[in-house]
Amino acid sequence: MDVVVREAREAELGEISEMTVEVFATESLVSPEYLETLRDARARWTAPETILLVALDDGTDGLLGTVVYARPGSPLQDLASGAEAEFRMLAVTPAARGRGVGETLVQACIAQAKRDELPRIVLSTGPEMTAAHRLYERMGFRRATERDWSPSPEIELYAYVMDFQ
Repeated sequence: MDVVVREAREAELGEISEMTVEVFATESLVSPEYLETLRDARARWTAPETILLVALDDGTDGLLGTVVYARPGSPLQDLASGAEAEFRMLAVTPAARGRGVGETLVQACIAQAKRDELPRIVLSTGPEMTAAHRLYERMGFRRATERDWSPSPEIELYAYVMDFQ
């Protein structure tokens, strides 16, 4: 399976919303309130300094995954500060897991941060997402425990950073 990554199109926003909510809800990764945020792909698509990316099966154009790339100044940045990029809301359909879709989406974010000439890219992930931790570390991200944070008392997030300079 060849994977194509590109910016999302307006006609795809409904499918992106459904897929993202399904992935996060099935994995029990987020609160019901955050599921409503994930349901609003249009807000991600229209946010300034933000790129909503999709991964598609090159043969069928079927949606395999999605991720948000947030430049400095994006209202969707949670962890990033200053001249850092951040990626968030990485979701891969269950059927596409293990095929490199997540890695391809992360590579697209890294490439965009480099094109934007930013010094680093950051991300947050849950402690239970050990497969994702292995992927990020294999790709060259380092755990930044000093930047771990909690958006609410019941949720703890780990920080990962990749420096380009």
